[in-house]
Amino acid sequence: MAPKRAKYYSYGDDARCTEVKKYIEDSGILLDVRDLAKHPLTRNELADLIGHLSIDHFLNHMSESYINHNLDEVKLSREELFELMAADYTLIRKPIIVSSRLMTIGYDKKKIAEMLQINSNGQAEQTVPENRGNRRAPAGANR
Repeated sequence: MAPKRAKYYSYGDDARCTEVKKYIEDSGILLDVRDLAKHPLTRNELADLIGHLSIDHFLNHMSESYINHNLDEVKLSREELFELMAADYTLIRKPIIVSSRLMTIGYDKKKIAEMLQINSNGQAEQTVPENRGNRRAPAGANR
């Protein structure tokens, strides 16, 4: 069975992000890592990633840019926030981890483990494909 994969978005040297990344990789999950400082998300990529979720979940309220733009007081449109986040990656909360159709933001190992199906031993659980209807048993199989 092929190993699980996930996308991992982060930037800078952050001990907590490094710890989370190592935790995921040590579980056997292959990460497609994107350093947002070197390869920022475009406005369209942000819109696709965030979709219809609240953009507030993705905003880094602790960033200097967030404070400098008074984003806690100024009410910008969703489009304006996408443009601002595309221009300044530090406004994006990190890390963002995406697997299949699921996503988690931040350092919560419990949520990450649930999403990626990492068991208490720190290993990715292999999912068994569901039964695809009535298949005939191979010749000689007990019925």
